[in-house]
Amino acid sequence: YNAMMEGVEPEYSYEDARDMIAKGLEPLGEEYVALLEEGMDPASGWIDVYPNEDKRSGAYSNGVLAKDVHPFILHNFDNSLDAVSTTAHEFGHALHSVYSNRNQPPIYAGYTTFLAEIASTCNEALLTNYMLAKADDVDVKLMLLNQRLESIRLTIFRQTLFADFELRFHEHAEAGNPLTAEFLNSLYADMIKEYYGPSFELGPDDECEWMFIPHFFYNFYVFTYATGLTSGLALADEITEKGDDAARRYIDNMLKAGSSAPPLEILRNAGVDLETPAPIISAMDMFEETVEEFDKLWSKKYGSM
Repeated sequence: YNAMMEGVEPEYSYEDARDMIAKGLEPLGEEYVALLEEGMDPASGWIDVYPNEDKRSGAYSNGVLAKDVHPFILHNFDNSLDAVSTTAHEFGHALHSVYSNRNQPPIYAGYTTFLAEIASTCNEALLTNYMLAKADDVDVKLMLLNQRLESIRLTIFRQTLFADFELRFHEHAEAGNPLTAEFLNSLYADMIKEYYGPSFELGPDDECEWMFIPHFFYNFYVFTYATGLTSGLALADEITEKGDDAARRYIDNMLKAGSSAPPLEILRNAGVDLETPAPIISAMDMFEETVEEFDKLWSKKYGSM
């Protein structure tokens, strides 16, 4: 995790974050932004904003399955760009829950894990688009482009590696073989080499990283991060390009749908067909375009990379 930009990140207050997120998510419409502003106001009771003694780390949204009960968001806002993005991310989950709860009976109000990471990543993508459009400092633009690259690398590329690793060791176990640390370390090291290519140098104990991924110790989930960001990026692009019609299609056909239909059908109705390669190709095109834009800006200010 070698950051391409260091020492340039400005600090953002929570009030700054509220303002940027509300403006960045304006393409989703007045109703969405009104709900968002209500939820982001600490006085509303939706969100616990700052770190505190004995408070768990990270951020989490709990969408209660009840029409008249708002979601609850645990946050640990620390004035960083990541904290701003995390706020947008968690409110994607929260408003997904609000729309589903208000438009579905209780039996269908909870959305599936396959859809869970789409609304959150769509929000992040829209926010990044807004911040890039408004940024007038080259270093800030480079920081935002770096964040987008890392998001795609970590969430689509790396989580796909994780899902592939998870599948392979389950297949190994189902064939009657023991799951030893030696086998898992060796498999993980081989897959890092396979995914990252011959120029990547394994660091000390890199093959042990699988031990620290809690998802490997329960159910299949990691693939949903990759499919979620792929879909979220595609939806954000569609909403940015086509405006109100695309936003309404997304809200009406996905956010309000809960689990009232199969998840692939819900997503297709919202504008993304994951039974075709198009969304993956689009995400990879975005990655390539972002690399080129980063290189162009960097070279203009600092010389060739």
